[in-house]
Amino acid sequence: MHIESIKNKKNILFITIVLNLIIVISQIIAGIYSHSISLITDAIHNFQDVVSLIIAYVAIVFMAKKPTPKMTFGYKRAESIAGFVNSAVLIGAIILIIITGIERLFSPQPVESVIVIIVGAIAFVINSISAYLLGFHSHNHNHHSECHHHDEEDLNIKSAYLHLLSDAVISLGVVIGGIAMYLFSIYWIDPVLSIIFSIYILKETTPVFKKSLRILMEGIPEEFNHNLVINEIRTFPEIIDIHDIHIWALSSKDIYLTGHIVVENKEISQLENLIKDLEKKLSQFGINHITVQFETKNFKCEVKH
Repeated sequence: MHIESIKNKKNILFITIVLNLIIVISQIIAGIYSHSISLITDAIHNFQDVVSLIIAYVAIVFMAKKPTPKMTFGYKRAESIAGFVNSAVLIGAIILIIITGIERLFSPQPVESVIVIIVGAIAFVINSISAYLLGFHSHNHNHHSECHHHDEEDLNIKSAYLHLLSDAVISLGVVIGGIAMYLFSIYWIDPVLSIIFSIYILKETTPVFKKSLRILMEGIPEEFNHNLVINEIRTFPEIIDIHDIHIWALSSKDIYLTGHIVVENKEISQLENLIKDLEKKLSQFGINHITVQFETKNFKCEVKH
């Protein structure tokens, strides 16, 4: 059942990737030909979602891969690298489009509105179909996940679904703008729509850029409370002191912790029980892997950090 579920997810994602690539290519060509920057802006937003879909596809493939001697953490950082590169390039492109849109406001150019309407309508239909496919799949499998690993896959698909839904709305806006230009020849609508879409895309992309950069810099999520974790560790009566605590995010779903813990002389079995209790307690913060070095008070005094 699990293998069949993964296969279905991969097939649906592959279909939506191909459909959205068709949208991107057709919108760029049509946007250049018709002199419509709102159409090109929509193409860039669609391209962002193509990358998001590819990331979701790669996540499904690589989540099943085990670490190797040369890749001891596996491929968990691939998601963050792709997200960082994608969002960085997108932010640069959007800034250029906003500048072009402002220039067009002062010197509007005639736009082939019929092409804008047709291509925008096609993009709206394809985005709606793609969103339906992913939304339908996510709904059907939402209550049948067998473990946390499946939940992560479903979250990836749900995220892609929401992106495609927003794409459909933007494509509909392009169509409405094209109709207004066709009926009333008010060509300033095109750069206005482009600027509005760009601001929205910038708003959606900036958090992705910041989050992926933070992960690549081995930081912790912005909402994560480091001091609260430290205080929680100190509540264990067996623990005398702690130091050199490091917490970092390996991916958007994995938070690791390492540290030195000072205890009284204990048997190995007692320390193993303490580790289990720590793992259970820290899991409430999203920390799913801990590595600790136990020390006695005397050892701590002898070692210089």
